[in-house]
Amino acid sequence: MDVLQTIKDLIEMVGGAEAQSYVVRGAKVTCSKGTSPSQLDLPRCHGVYLQDKPQLNIMDYQPGANIMPFGTCLKPGLPPCSPSILGPWTDGKKDVLIEEQQALLNTSVNFCVQGGVIKITKDGQE
Repeated sequence: MDVLQTIKDLIEMVGGAEAQSYVVRGAKVTCSKGTSPSQLDLPRCHGVYLQDKPQLNIMDYQPGANIMPFGTCLKPGLPPCSPSILGPWTDGKKDVLIEEQQALLNTSVNFCVQGGVIKITKDGQE
């Protein structure tokens, strides 16, 4: 099976029909291979705020800095779930740039090398 098609299928499965919103510091996230929900952080603000919270872009994907651990990894033999991310978040807002990168949306997803799909469950704006 084509890897690109598999990724597209996963994106549709986890983010398909939701209303889109921008993601800010404190957004809630889950990993399909983690036992606990987590949150997003933004140690260095990009200068764009929504409801007094800094807005993230698709390049805010660094484990431990932007994406916090997800409890224990469900993949056998692994310690606490500190994600190993393959690259930027998918499907940002193409026509809204934050420091020259697409704004992060609640429908964006990311992937861990352990097979986990990381999904944004709350945009953090509440």
